[in-house]
Amino acid sequence: MTRMLPAHVFSLEPAAVMRVLAGLRYLAVALMGIAVVLMAVAGRDLPPVLWSLPAILLAFNLGVAWRLRRLAQPSALELVGHLAVDTLALFVLFWTVGGATNPFVSLFLVPVALAATALSIRHAIAVTLLAVAAYTALLLRYLWRIQDPEAFVGFERHVVGMWGNFLLAAALLCGFLLVLAAVLRARERELAAQRERLMRDDAVVSVATVAAGAAHALNTPLSTIAVAAESLAEHPELPADMREEVATIRSQAELCATELRRLVAARDPKAQEVTSLQRYIARLVSDWRARRPEIDLIEHGRATLDERALRNDPALTQALANLLDNAADAAIAAGDHRLWLTWARESTVLEVAIDDPGRGLARGAGNGSAKSGGLGLGLTLARASLSRLGGDLVFTASARGGTRTLVHLPLDALEREAA
Repeated sequence: MTRMLPAHVFSLEPAAVMRVLAGLRYLAVALMGIAVVLMAVAGRDLPPVLWSLPAILLAFNLGVAWRLRRLAQPSALELVGHLAVDTLALFVLFWTVGGATNPFVSLFLVPVALAATALSIRHAIAVTLLAVAAYTALLLRYLWRIQDPEAFVGFERHVVGMWGNFLLAAALLCGFLLVLAAVLRARERELAAQRERLMRDDAVVSVATVAAGAAHALNTPLSTIAVAAESLAEHPELPADMREEVATIRSQAELCATELRRLVAARDPKAQEVTSLQRYIARLVSDWRARRPEIDLIEHGRATLDERALRNDPALTQALANLLDNAADAAIAAGDHRLWLTWARESTVLEVAIDDPGRGLARGAGNGSAKSGGLGLGLTLARASLSRLGGDLVFTASARGGTRTLVHLPLDALEREAA
């Protein structure tokens, strides 16, 4: 069975690259120290900078190790500084030993590769230009020492060709790794979104399992309540005020029974009724107004919708009703009882906008509702239902000063299944 790769496989964070750099730096210090000792034993007269360079890099590396222990996530600009230090250290080493003819001058490509892997395009190009400038300075110094212009043959042309090859290699390496890093970052974001969807779907499946059991268990008690309320309503000595209470009990029990029937119908899309878009919206709004009579719902745009046939999906109905409930609770908390509901259609996408005077967007930051006394499942179920149908849910600031709940719902799936 194929396993999903963990998130850290595609991690290109500055801290990880700085740890790799620290390891390479320790290796470079060891190799430079060995080379300096061997040249000293061979009787070479070494400049002081060549003796001090390994010690300077070692001290810098110890400081980096201390810094990484205290700072979990350094900035990208700090990584640029570290790559610049390594590039300048290579420049000093090659300036002292060999110059542009040093066989290890291609090590300038290492900072370029690391920068293109972990940094943005701007920072990667800056490190690449620094490496190119360092190599160019070594080449110009080498060419400046040639006294006779006619001597510019053979090996000198080879050195210039090495410089040109370095420019081409640096450009190709930087460009390729930038594209690869962008693809890996996009893949990592996709995997993170998939993990979030799996977690949300797992929670929804758990709720659906419990809801199916509850629907089965509540069917008998609701039938008993309805029969008892009907018998009580027929009692001749029942006071008038009690008759109103009994009527309320009967209507609420009927609403519960209707919701249970919708829950059962949601299991099989083929068993769901087919209705027009206009009729579906009219029933949705009418049922919601009956359930929340304290809210002044101001509706716009319904007349512009057509009469196309749609499958009456109970999950979608509940999702839109939950969003309306969430907005209504936010409006009441803000001391206002008004909601604005706007319908619009662009091609095959239905747009639903719910504006409420609630303050802030806190309830849209997570999956649950921020209202007190709720179960915290309204937005979770709404997101899951809309995602299953290919829709999305966005919270933005409303032009009326509160919060806008914006739903984009493709109608293709509902139309195909209805047909």
